[in-house]
Amino acid sequence: MASIGDGRMNIIRGLHNLPERFRDAVVAIGNFDGVHLGHQALFARLRELAAGHDGVPIMAVTFEPHPLSLLDPRRAPPRITGMRGKARWMEEAGLDAMFVLHFNRSLAGTEPETFVRGILVEGLGVREVVVGENFRFGSRGAGSFTDLRRMGDQLGFGVQAHPLVFVGDQPISSTWVRREVEAGDFGMAARLLDRPFEVEGRVVSGFQRGRDLGFPTANLALSGMLHPPVGVYVARACAGGCWMPSVVNIGRNPTFGDAEIHLETHVLTDIPLNLYRQVLRVQFVKRLRAEMRFPHVSALREQIARDVASARDFFSVGAG
Repeated sequence: MASIGDGRMNIIRGLHNLPERFRDAVVAIGNFDGVHLGHQALFARLRELAAGHDGVPIMAVTFEPHPLSLLDPRRAPPRITGMRGKARWMEEAGLDAMFVLHFNRSLAGTEPETFVRGILVEGLGVREVVVGENFRFGSRGAGSFTDLRRMGDQLGFGVQAHPLVFVGDQPISSTWVRREVEAGDFGMAARLLDRPFEVEGRVVSGFQRGRDLGFPTANLALSGMLHPPVGVYVARACAGGCWMPSVVNIGRNPTFGDAEIHLETHVLTDIPLNLYRQVLRVQFVKRLRAEMRFPHVSALREQIARDVASARDFFSVGAG
């Protein structure tokens, strides 16, 4: 079992790691990718239920990896949040724990009643379950909300469906968030998430080209994660709880012929930083330009200097 944030939020992987104090909880079930406004409204309902049961634990039951990555990898969506971010936003929403079910072939083939009896009742001992109104569960999605409520009546736990949350005439969904980020509309993405969109990961070793060019960067791997279109962005970066203005490049570095998309962050500070292997959060603010191929390295260096100057102007950060 792991914890995050101030230590109150617990990440529990598998029934064998479930502490006794998290039995008899009120739970929500879903993927909760992004923990957007719709998810937050559902979690608010959990808090209300817990208050009516003398403050029993509040827990989200979620799946790792995303079920489509196993069932239909070609349709598996990029992740809005990794596990660390998902736990952070759940903690902010007032949850006590995130219970993670490893989604494998065995779980995918579990019949709805077996899932309810084995995991929800015998495993977790749930008191109340809240799900979205379009919730499906069990092998091939055979179980519906009506089935879950019937089983709850039979087995002694409450079941509620939470309605969709709308912005305008559209229901909020993780799919909608992805669409806005992929279009570079950070304003709408932030409205749906109720916070700025960000990418988070551990800083990995790069090619050291930024340092050689005079603009050292922290590099994040983007495999499987949602990100904006390739290009250069004004952004904010956070390491160790400290937010710093920065410039971010997302792309393949066509000047050097790289094949994979990666993210490079240049923090606008005159203080030397060593961010290697630290967890870095990057919030996107504004797009500066598209990705470009330069005829030589000196032209690239000159453009990076212009990008940095533009970002400093945006943040009103002096060059020192």
